[in-house]
Amino acid sequence: MALIEYCVMRRASRGALGWRRACGGALGLTVAALALAVAASPAGAQSPPALTVPAFGGFRSVLAQGEGQSVTATDLAAYEATGNPPDTFVNQQPLYVDIMPHAGTLTASDLDRYYKNTTFGQMPGGVGSVASPIPGVEIFRDKKFGMAHIYGDNRAHVMFGAGYATAQERLFLMDAVRHTAEGNLAELTGPGAASGDSDQLTDQDFSLQELTAQFNALPSRYGAAGARAHADILAYIAGINQRIDEVNANPLEMPAEYPALGVHQVKRWIPADTAAEAVFLVTQFTVSNGGEERNSQLQEAFMKRFGTGWRRPYHDLREAQDPEAFTVAKRPFLSDRTGRPRKGLNAMPDFGSIVKRNTIVQGPSAAASAKAAARMPAWVRSLDRFKRSLPTVESNAVMVPRRLSSTGHALAAMGPQVGYYSPQIFSEYELHGGGIDGEGVTFPGASPWPLIGHGIDFAWSGTSANGDNEDTFVERLCNPDHSKPSMKSTHYVYRGRCVAFTMRDQQVHTPVSPVDPTPPQTITYRTMRSVHGPVFAYATVGRAPVALAKAKGVDFQELGAAIPFMRLAENAPTDVRSFMRVMSPFPGTENWFYVDRRDVGFIQSGFYPLHARGSNVDRPFRGDGRADWLGFKPRTYSYRRLPLSHRPQAVNPTRGGGLIVSWNNKEAPGWRKGPTEWSNGPVHHAMILQNHVFAQARRTGGKVNLTQLTRAVNLAATTDLRGEDVYPWIRRVIGRVSGTDEQMLQIMDAWVRSGSNRLDRNGDNVYEHSAAILLMDALWPRLVRAEFQPALGKNLFDFVESNVLGIGGPDDWGWVWASHVQKDLRSVLGRHERGRYSQIYCGGPTREPVHGKRLRRTRNRCRNVLIQALRGAVAEVASKQGSDTSKWTLVATCKDENPPLCDQIVPNTAGAVDTPPFPWQNRGTYHQIDEIAGHR
Repeated sequence: MALIEYCVMRRASRGALGWRRACGGALGLTVAALALAVAASPAGAQSPPALTVPAFGGFRSVLAQGEGQSVTATDLAAYEATGNPPDTFVNQQPLYVDIMPHAGTLTASDLDRYYKNTTFGQMPGGVGSVASPIPGVEIFRDKKFGMAHIYGDNRAHVMFGAGYATAQERLFLMDAVRHTAEGNLAELTGPGAASGDSDQLTDQDFSLQELTAQFNALPSRYGAAGARAHADILAYIAGINQRIDEVNANPLEMPAEYPALGVHQVKRWIPADTAAEAVFLVTQFTVSNGGEERNSQLQEAFMKRFGTGWRRPYHDLREAQDPEAFTVAKRPFLSDRTGRPRKGLNAMPDFGSIVKRNTIVQGPSAAASAKAAARMPAWVRSLDRFKRSLPTVESNAVMVPRRLSSTGHALAAMGPQVGYYSPQIFSEYELHGGGIDGEGVTFPGASPWPLIGHGIDFAWSGTSANGDNEDTFVERLCNPDHSKPSMKSTHYVYRGRCVAFTMRDQQVHTPVSPVDPTPPQTITYRTMRSVHGPVFAYATVGRAPVALAKAKGVDFQELGAAIPFMRLAENAPTDVRSFMRVMSPFPGTENWFYVDRRDVGFIQSGFYPLHARGSNVDRPFRGDGRADWLGFKPRTYSYRRLPLSHRPQAVNPTRGGGLIVSWNNKEAPGWRKGPTEWSNGPVHHAMILQNHVFAQARRTGGKVNLTQLTRAVNLAATTDLRGEDVYPWIRRVIGRVSGTDEQMLQIMDAWVRSGSNRLDRNGDNVYEHSAAILLMDALWPRLVRAEFQPALGKNLFDFVESNVLGIGGPDDWGWVWASHVQKDLRSVLGRHERGRYSQIYCGGPTREPVHGKRLRRTRNRCRNVLIQALRGAVAEVASKQGSDTSKWTLVATCKDENPPLCDQIVPNTAGAVDTPPFPWQNRGTYHQIDEIAGHR
């Protein structure tokens, strides 16, 4: 152990290469010897050590679909023989899935049926196994769920145990994630991953040396906290590497995916790998508001359609500052205000000129890459799409302050949505020792501390936010010899000089897979970066060639995200205000939620650049220096930021009903959402959560308890927003009808009265109210197109639909149009609105203001539009299901097809074992409900 600790410290001082020379072989021998000693010794204590901190109750969680594990060849053979995944892959499925049919009738006793008790020291089902990878570390796994409970004699031991346990459970998955993050997945899965690697390197192009430097700068940049984080991560990596050494030494322990891919030795972990994952995940989940180049193309499309009057319909659909927007905080917080736009600061790429940059300079073409992928098993193709499968939104949180709680205690129901994987991408564990006490989930390989979870007497979660921390810069290409530039030029104009892009070649060598014995290939990727960021596309501006670069406010500062999570694991927050101080320095744009026994609160974190005065934040910025962020210094990538006081936040609110409700909705009045986020009006799926909580509160005098809150959020998980908040307006406009029209509307009326759920309540795998749901799914795209296309024209409507307002398929069904439809129909009915559109679209276009006879004529025309859309929907469903509506059925789960035949969730395969589809729901991958029993 002394040698391990020496090498960890040596690594910090000498860097990765020097550490390998000094300690690599010796540490490998020592770890192997320790592993043999541990394996030969009797099992340690069969119950966890006594806690040294209070174990307050009231913490519950569920992780879809289960904790998971690494799959050996023996495990894989059993799976292939029976079709049943290992129990740990699916043993929380009965909790996560089975709650949905019973959500409306939950009782207090059901909370422990559908959620795990994660109070410190809990061991559901007793101790299932105990491992001691080195003296001073014990890893207990509970018998019921197989979750790791890690105890260490000191802090370094706890961190070591976290790394070891993570690698035990997720070694292949975390290896695939690090390769994805570093843009070299083809090295692991073959040439089919080359195009995905190329895309990654146009988004995050840091070299391993740059990543190592950012990691090693933690102590100097963040002082004592940075030094602790640096040491924690090194100990975590040492634990990962012990497990890697074990599987490399023992083929029986090797995850089965490696030999299937022709990989016989797992590369050891280095700090740059954890740093790469951190950069990847910070960017994926906490960078937003980019896409100005897409929005510029949309603006040009509106100009082509409407000429000089293009701004009115554009702003109607854009909804950048709709005063009716449903927000998290109810008082205003103002994002960056640049003032009246001035010429020369923004550049509009020529319409249709944008072409994605391909970083591959040696290797397979796109067609060859696709052909190589097609030869691989489905699970490998799924891994090749890993980055594209990660969501950017959908997490939610509902926080209930004491004054609305019938027990007088603050309440919370919250969860991050990171998708569904097999094995699950989140790993959950409990940590104790050396001043670390926490429980929750983390991304394997990225962080030793829980990213979401609970401490001694508080719990926290996060949702993706909408702060403006990414911009597109247009770099005008040039040649040093003053010749005419082209798309092949390697220089650009910056501050009056023709300067070279920073370029780097990255090579990977593909493996020879037993299932695809193609000779190995060498693939060379070439990254390209301006002072602003990586080049991701080319275009023309006024027919002159340009490069488009992504500038992110988090660049070169991503590892600062480690400090807040470490402070949470140290239980630094003692109340809501101290929690906000801990999370405020998190560099990415994220909404952080807190609950303890007394208080609830949220704060949006993020470094938000101040833009050049007079620039238009909806359009790409000129990259020649005149539109740089205020105070921008390329050498240090520093800039002036929006003051911390301007970021949305709330503590125990009283306005707007008194709840804190977040589901990717706008954070506050005055807080601008991004150029490609066009759904911020009066209807948002976050309203479903509030509506259900209020419905529960009305039953009990205006207050709720934890059971009622849990009912509400789980009912919301299967509620169709279109049925709950838009259909009633459709019905009002249509009014009285007869015959078949009335029969069909009554079918939909009954569904809406029942709660507008997409749900199989009785277990027959068929949705209740199938006919109504099928009608809504067929009606919606017809209705939206019939309502808005006459004004926009087919070409513009199609362009809007394909870029920002999709009419969608399973999992959204085009709800992003809900505000536009509802607001327009309210205009048709002459109802009160704030931020009224410039025209009535349905039955029009009819320029506002509209009154009297003109309004009645518009209403009649709109009514006819809706009825015709309804009749078209009826005909579509009848052509597939027959004329007898009583036999119309929509199943909850079905054969996995593309396009999908039902709403089901099909977990993304991240290894050789699949987990079965399950009925659709919309809530966090990891979901907590909290009413905390005490306070320090």
